[in-house]
Amino acid sequence: MTPRMDLLCLQCGLCCNGVLFADVRSEPGDRSPLFTEHARVRQPCPAFQATTCACAIYADRPARCRKFACRQLLGVQSGKLGVPEALKRIQAVRRLAAKVERLLNELGFNEPTLPLSRRFQHCQRTASRGKFDRKQLEVLAELQLTVHELNLRLARDFYPA
Repeated sequence: MTPRMDLLCLQCGLCCNGVLFADVRSEPGDRSPLFTEHARVRQPCPAFQATTCACAIYADRPARCRKFACRQLLGVQSGKLGVPEALKRIQAVRRLAAKVERLLNELGFNEPTLPLSRRFQHCQRTASRGKFDRKQLEVLAELQLTVHELNLRLARDFYPA
């Protein structure tokens, strides 16, 4: 990792923790130990260490992980974005993701091995089947607005153009 990557990636983790992506698929010739049984790994990545935002198999990470650079990292590397602004955006998105996590947990969708998008889909399906009471529907409304804001920020600030 370069010093700039250390500054950003090790304070972010959004590409590994199930916020940006639902899974990582192998590429031809990929020798990552994550693909011993399947051609894809569901996020959050089992090699992701949430407390440090580090990868336990960094030297042997999948080819797609090696290639990925979010807009924040690309902006800092190109000099178009300063590290403080990138970190500010990262923290704002992490706060939104934490709020989504909290609301999903409040509604009973606390499966930490599933990416946020899948947990949200499960929650939406349950609501559409009429399984929520009035209080839960109020929480769901807040969740929907928060997921919408999170998705807008991810599209604007993190997914590559």
